[in-house]
Amino acid sequence: SKGGIGVYLHITLAWLQNILTSHGYGGDRLMTIVGSMKSEEREEVKAAFQASPNLSPVRILLATDAASEGIDLQNYCNNLIHVEIPWNPNVMEQRNGRIDRHGQKADHVTIYHPVGKDYETKRTVGKIGDLEGDQEYLWRVAKKVNEIRNDLGSVGTVIVEQIEKAMLNGASTDLELDSESVKDRKRKADAYIKEDRDIKTRIDRLHSRLLESRREFRLWPKDVAQAVNVALKVANKPSLIPYELPNLSTKGGSTEGVVFKVPELPGSWGRALAGLEHPLTKERRPITFSELLVDKREDVVLAHLNHKLVQLSLRLLREEIWNLNDVKLLHRVAFKTSSKVEDPTVLILSRLVITGGDHRRLHEELIISGGEIRSSGHKRIETLATLNSLLYTYSKPLDAVPTQILDIARRLFETNTDALMKTVDARSKTRMESLLKKIEEQKHDEIRNIETILDELAEGIRSELNEANAEPKPENLTFDFYKEDEKYAQVQRDVDALKRRLEQIPEEKIKEREAIELRYSSPVQRTFPVAVIFILPESMIK
Repeated sequence: SKGGIGVYLHITLAWLQNILTSHGYGGDRLMTIVGSMKSEEREEVKAAFQASPNLSPVRILLATDAASEGIDLQNYCNNLIHVEIPWNPNVMEQRNGRIDRHGQKADHVTIYHPVGKDYETKRTVGKIGDLEGDQEYLWRVAKKVNEIRNDLGSVGTVIVEQIEKAMLNGASTDLELDSESVKDRKRKADAYIKEDRDIKTRIDRLHSRLLESRREFRLWPKDVAQAVNVALKVANKPSLIPYELPNLSTKGGSTEGVVFKVPELPGSWGRALAGLEHPLTKERRPITFSELLVDKREDVVLAHLNHKLVQLSLRLLREEIWNLNDVKLLHRVAFKTSSKVEDPTVLILSRLVITGGDHRRLHEELIISGGEIRSSGHKRIETLATLNSLLYTYSKPLDAVPTQILDIARRLFETNTDALMKTVDARSKTRMESLLKKIEEQKHDEIRNIETILDELAEGIRSELNEANAEPKPENLTFDFYKEDEKYAQVQRDVDALKRRLEQIPEEKIKEREAIELRYSSPVQRTFPVAVIFILPESMIK
């Protein structure tokens, strides 16, 4: 009857609710998700179930297949019970994936599902695949398969044949399910495991590169926080409010300079507040720029580099840096003091861009150069370590710059402009020479990667063609509502298309290689000075 399945599911849920309530698990400890619920209602249930036990009493969630996919439930749940076994194994796997997924806090996830009546006996004395004792269960499965066939017009051939064979030979104790398909799946699984290992190796390599980039570009939490605060100041918005996280684990360390409350931000900056509300309590949570502090915590939000607040800040700072208007809120000149220098020192940050033969950008970074301005003239600082230590370690900002210091700095810069620009050019040239080998390696990596992809594609096509030539299986390639002659015609068209694609691959490899060679040919460097930092001796300021 109309809505019969829905009525059945609701009756089942009501029955389960009554059982759980009678055992003391009802009331506000129990919630449900069904297909008839609106998306916002589901989100409320999800938020309550995902919230910490300190915030929400909900510990049990009853759900139909409406919660089988597209929903994360792993925060505090590590037990799942299948009331029935779905006819599609993928549905069961999707259900398991609601809690058995990245972010699961528990060491073990436990899944319960129905088994045959004599499961315990067969597990201890029988053989795997032995059907004796499970005849009633198989009968129910066969009946369900038949219902599926009536509903959909087709059903998995392997499932039908094996279950029907089991039913026809139910009295035999020697009957086992066909293991060839299992062996074939195992062979494929072994190949996937090897591929997983290769992927893990590549991920480890990328992670190392990520850490290296973080060190190189100083993408530490306090640096990102400082950039956001500067952007808010330039935009004439209130600054972030320092905040101390309660119950901080020793792993996270201090929250000083990396955890903040976000003030009210009007206009377009209001988009940065999205996602800060706790899904259950609706309270605005603080943000942190350190991923270590969000581990297993729900009371703080990670403001990563792609977070709207960080993106808005970086966009504004980029605009200000390259703004050509006379009135600027962010200047390209800064003043610092240091006890480590005896003469005024000028550091210049420049943008180094390397382009290839097709004018596409191959590399971009900020470089630093500079030197001391003595009475005898400009003396270049050769080592990058000395430049970085002066800029980041052994100097502090000079907030109020006296007028006479500005005049001295202007006069020093104008007098030594040519020498300073030569220093910038020399640093760019040195950096370019050190990058040529890296760029060449990058070119060979790209060529090797594209050739590997095309070789694997060719091998996969050959394998498909070999299978098609040895034993055409149109039932695996086309829908069951095709007639037999249409099936074989479709298979032949597929085979012809695969052959044409295989013939194109050698020429495609040549073209891809030539395109990459062109992209990396004749690399050219271009340098754009971005900012000037004067580091003045403390004695001069005094």
